Amino acid sequence: TIRKSHLLSHALILATTSFRIMIKKINAKNIHRICSGQVIVDASSAIKELLENALDAGATVVEIHLFSFGLNKIKVVDNGNGISSSNFDFIGNKHHTSKLIQFEDLESVNSFGFRGEAINSLCCTSQLSIHTRESNPTDDSN
Repeated sequence: TIRKSHLLSHALILATTSFRIMIKKINAKNIHRICSGQVIVDASSAIKELLENALDAGATVVEIHLFSFGLNKIKVVDNGNGISSSNFDFIGNKHHTSKLIQFEDLESVNSFGFRGEAINSLCCTSQLSIHTRESNPTDDSN
């Protein structure tokens, strides 16, 4: 049998040895990977984000193709508005969005996504390829 005093001394040993562990700053790359892993946790969350992006782009038809249940590849094809060429450089950048300029804009957001996290997180957690076509090449608001 285990005596209380033995358990107490064991707890004290664990407590004293835990103080030897140093607290260290996580580097920026790993912070980004950890945070992205909170947005994209599995294939279903990736599909959810891609579907929401399609719907936010005005898609009325969305095809989702899964390869090996989404573990090898997820392909989303939609008839949304596409992304204007003037926005190509910003597609996967963290905190880049067409929905907000200032904090107060949160009150009028009427879309699924608005923080600029989904595509960036997909870039960090997968090998992402985006193929887009503008439905109206003169409109730069998308």
